[in-house]
Amino acid sequence: MKTARQLCIAILIVTAIAALYGGYALIIDPDGRSMRLMIEDLKGTPFADYSVPGWLLLILIGVGSFVAAVVAQKHQKFYPYLVMAEGFLLLLFIVIHVILQGELHFVPIVFGLFAIALLLLGNLIRKYLQQKPQHIPQAVAAEHHAKKSHYHKNRKRGH
Repeated sequence: MKTARQLCIAILIVTAIAALYGGYALIIDPDGRSMRLMIEDLKGTPFADYSVPGWLLLILIGVGSFVAAVVAQKHQKFYPYLVMAEGFLLLLFIVIHVILQGELHFVPIVFGLFAIALLLLGNLIRKYLQQKPQHIPQAVAAEHHAKKSHYHKNRKRGH
């Protein structure tokens, strides 16, 4: 599961960097021209410009992905749930973006696949951690420790 966790961390870091950049770009240029977005695409939505979506992208996806990567790196008990939550938020953001754009481009496809990977890997890790024994009972651990030998098979016995 180490490889799955490392893959999650890598995806989360790439996603965080892209979302922090994209969110910042939308905040400083709320008409979306710098990101090749059209303000007309927001008609019929609660947004007058791209500043609010920029803040959502920056905080929920950018900061959220970074926090999830740190928590996963530290191997916190709840990290698979955080990975899945970020995957869900990313997928939701991508789906809304594609609906508003009315077109599907390369970048949303890649991040959509990242979102699906985070959902699947997070769930795989969650299931693995639930099946793995969390602790060894103290009596068993004491018995195991008592049976442990300090003899190494590569050492020669004193003759």
